[in-house]
Amino acid sequence: MIKLPPDITFLIQLVTFVVFWQVMRVLLFQPVQRALEARKLQTTGARREAEGLEAEATSIRSQIASRLEEARLRGAAEAEEIRRRGESREREILGRYHDQAAALLENERSITANQVHTVRAPLHAEAERIAETVVAKILGRTAA
Repeated sequence: MIKLPPDITFLIQLVTFVVFWQVMRVLLFQPVQRALEARKLQTTGARREAEGLEAEATSIRSQIASRLEEARLRGAAEAEEIRRRGESREREILGRYHDQAAALLENERSITANQVHTVRAPLHAEAERIAETVVAKILGRTAA
């Protein structure tokens, strides 16, 4: 039963509880609270640092991607320029050799025409002589 004016044992228990609470607060609760707060600060700091590093990595990735795209575009432009120069050089070489081939062909045609003319001149004279002989034999006289 509870007595209404509490006796001395109640007050002793109350004082003992308060003393024990203060000793526990100083020796256990406050160090644990400080350790938990330090851990929280480290975790929060590490998280912030990780988020910062992640943002930096994302930025670097996008920079690398844009630089790679620029390099691809420059490479494609350089390849196109090399191809155009190659085609131009090809046309130049083909044109030069085409002109040389045309000149050689014209020269050979001229030589062949001269050879044909040289060979036909005696044949023409021989054909005239044979024609006169045939006419003389058919008509029995020389043609005038």
